[in-house]
This record gives sequence, structure tokens and C-alpha cells, in this order.
Amino acid sequence: MDTARTIVAVASPPGHAARGIVRMSGRDACAHAASALEAGSPGREDVALRRRGVHAVRLADPPIPSLALVMPGPASATGEDCVELHAVGNPMVLERIVAAVIARSADGARRAQPGEFSARAVLHGRMPVADAERVAASIAAETDAELAAARSLRGARHERSIAAAADEVAAVLALVEAGIDFTDEEDVVAITRTDLELRIRAVAASLKALAGSAGGAECARRAPRAVLVGGPNAGKSSLLNALAGTERTVASPERGTTRDAIEVAVALPGGIEAVIVDAPGLDEAAEGIDLAMQRRAADAIARADAIIAAVASDAAPRPDDHGRAGTPTGAAHAIDATGLAHATVLRVRTKCDLAPESRNARSDPAIRTSALTGEGIDRLRTELARVLASTAPRAGHEASLGTARAALVEEAVTALDDALAVDQAELVAASLRTALDRLGEVSGAIPPDEVLGRLFAGFCIGK
Repeated sequence: MDTARTIVAVASPPGHAARGIVRMSGRDACAHAASALEAGSPGREDVALRRRGVHAVRLADPPIPSLALVMPGPASATGEDCVELHAVGNPMVLERIVAAVIARSADGARRAQPGEFSARAVLHGRMPVADAERVAASIAAETDAELAAARSLRGARHERSIAAAADEVAAVLALVEAGIDFTDEEDVVAITRTDLELRIRAVAASLKALAGSAGGAECARRAPRAVLVGGPNAGKSSLLNALAGTERTVASPERGTTRDAIEVAVALPGGIEAVIVDAPGLDEAAEGIDLAMQRRAADAIARADAIIAAVASDAAPRPDDHGRAGTPTGAAHAIDATGLAHATVLRVRTKCDLAPESRNARSDPAIRTSALTGEGIDRLRTELARVLASTAPRAGHEASLGTARAALVEEAVTALDDALAVDQAELVAASLRTALDRLGEVSGAIPPDEVLGRLFAGFCIGK
């Protein structure tokens, strides 16, 4: 990541609003922001001189009044000089401001990459990794349950466990360094090898358990997905609208109405929130856009936790290998052909209002539904909730340790194992310092001064 240049981006949500924000961060952020202001503009000198505060300014392009919020580093959100230009919330205007800052910076500023402001905050110690994970999880959330899980990433019990582990490593490190630096002092009793190994193994065991919970966090934050598949005009879009309780997709008797995979968050019984995907109709596509539609459908199926195989009740049967009447054409045949074993398949017959239930249909395990009359919709919602229950995040669920922090914790465990594998006190201290640094990146660093402070608090050194 290039951290030498100033980054600039629109920081307010997309769309029109009363106010919009353009944010900059970098060593020369104030100079670049000042260069985009009109010469002689009130407050321009305050921005150029890095004077903390809110200053009334006038932009050069477009020539409109604005407010400049100057936050010199390191006491800023990213640890670098930060400037925010608050102007009218018109997307075109905000984009012109970004372009003007970059153009007038003499290649000193560039557009920010996704997440780069948070990344710089982490790199400069202004934001722990846990908060960065929370921001990323909040951005990616598709349901209320995922948002709740994202919020739980901060302040969860895992934070307290990691902080306690870091505190114990720091205490052990202080004892080891005491044995190195103050061996000539009679009052200093260095930690014994037996005690050292017991304490390190205890910390390593607790951290290994935390690192192993990362996979559960991913499931907790990801909403379960069910994909509606079937042949063209199988009634999938109407069924999705019925499940969602509102018209979210266009339903039409014409084939190929759904040209893309459409995702809708749906509340299911038991407090489960799921993402239902209306995939393009599965058919023997030959060329052009039909092939692209099939690829979208295949991708949606590959990511699904459950598949709702829809077949219209009035569909003509497909002859079997012996020429006898078999299953209707569409989803059943398409799903059987995929050979996917990763997802549960719920077979559904749609448009049952158009075809009366026959004697043979009573032994059919497929759920009969009608988007028009509502028949079978509640049963399908209940069955879908049952299938997805094992993968669905629940309200009040406390997310496990995220993958980014788990990687840091694993590095800390490796360093602790290294400390157990050596005998020299200096090498033990170096490994403990590495472990402490990794844990510090997760929950906040314990600086060397604090380790020394623990040493002075526990021993009578300065006689």
C-alpha cells in the first residue's frame, strides 16, 4: 500500500443530500486541500498552516462556499493530517472537488482505495484491528442480523480474553527482562523456568481456542442464502414476491424476464433472516446473453445454502429414458444435472391454482404453492427456516473472533511456542515481545514503557 501520497475520496453516502463530505488524509493533506481553494479565500491560510478547527472557505472548482475541517496528525482519525471539505451534497459537485484536489496536487494526491482510511488508522495505531473488522462487516452486511453480528465484533468477550492474555504476556516479559537486566540486584528474583513454561503454556492454550473460533465468526456474519431456480416462466419471481411479502421483482408470463440474479432479504419464522436469490431461468441456452444468464444462475447456486427448485404445476411432463411420462421440465432436471451436494434442495410446485391437485400429486413430496392465492407459502417459509437454521445468525448472537484477528492471534501463539523452544533469556524475551506486539495489534499495544512500569511496580530496583 502506497502511504506516501495523500488519499482523497467522497466520504458521505451515495446520492443527493443537503451536505456532502470529501475527505483527505496524508502528510500533505492540508497543502493539497488549500490548493483547491480560491486564492484569497477566507480560511485558506488556516488550512494551509494546519490550524486545527472548522474554517469557512471557498472552493476554486466549483466556485462555491464550503467548510474545511482541519485535523492535524497524529491526533486525527488516521494518525495523519486529515482534512474534510463539507459542501452541497450533490454527487457531481463532490466528484469535481475530488478531481480538483488531485489535479492541483502535482501528483501528490490520489484516489483512496476501498478501506484505505481505516487501513491507515490501523497502521498508525489509531484503530485496533477489531474496529476495522467491525467497519468491514457493517459495510458487507445484508440483513439486520448481520449488522448486529458486526456490532458484536467490538466489545465482545473475546476482546477481554485477548486483553487478559496480553496482560499476562507483558507480566512474564517483565520478569524475564528483570532476570536479564538486573541480575546484580539481590532483591530481584527472576522467574523460574518451570513457572515460565506453565504461564506461557496457559496463555498459548487460551489463545489457540480463540483462534479456532474464526470460522464460526464468518458463518455468524454471513446471512444464509437460498436460490430460486427452475426453467423459464416457472413462476420463480412471483414466488419470491410472495415470500418477501412485497413486489420486489417483475413477474411476467414471457420467458426470460429475469435477466440477472436478484437478491432480496426475507424474514423467516424463528427470527431467521435470509437472502433469497431469484436466479435466471435454467434452460438449454445456446449463445449470447442466454449463456451469460446461465453463468449467473450457476454462480448463485454454487453460493447457496439451500436451493428452491421450482416447477410450474401446469408444466408439460418430460419423458423418461423409456419414453414414459416423467417429471416436468425445468428445475428438477437442472438441479439433478448439477450434482451439487453442498446445499439442501426444496422442491416446489408453483402456480398450483392453475392445476387441481391430482391423486398422484398427493404422494409428491414437493410443496404446492400459489403466489396468487397464498397456498403453501407459509409452509415453504417454515421449511426454509428449518433448513437454514444451522447457518443463520440469530438476534443477540455474539460473533466469534474474526479471521483477520485470528491470524494475528495465531502469530502470537507461534511466538509463544518459540519462547518455549529456547533456553537463552534474551531469545525468550524476543519471542515474548513478538507475541505481545501481535496481541497489541488486536486489542491495543502495550508499549515498552508500560512493561518497564510493571517491572518497577513489582520489584524494589532503585535503591
